[in-house]
Amino acid sequence: MKQSNTFNTFTATLVFVVLGAPALALANTSSGIEESTATVTYADLNLGNQAGAQVLYSRLKRASREVCGVISFQNAGSVSRFRKVRQCYRETLTKSVDKIDNDLLTRIHAG
Repeated sequence: MKQSNTFNTFTATLVFVVLGAPALALANTSSGIEESTATVTYADLNLGNQAGAQVLYSRLKRASREVCGVISFQNAGSVSRFRKVRQCYRETLTKSVDKIDNDLLTRIHAG
């Protein structure tokens, strides 16, 4: 585990690339890839205990849903779009957990 008290005072910035998710419609680049970010703060949490790690995991899930534009299957418009959004969510959440590099958070994510 690479976490220190100093690191805990920083914020985690999540940057994610979404392929073909029109719901985001934030910034089309010339390649057609849309990018969105969310900042998740956790300086107020003690990641050395289960409760703090669980709160952070909830925040990361919420931010991942927002960034990827998670929608219901009925509102997706196509199976392909629904799969892309769900894949974005899973990858975004996993990358976020990996970036923070906290053992408790990783165990919560692993389920």
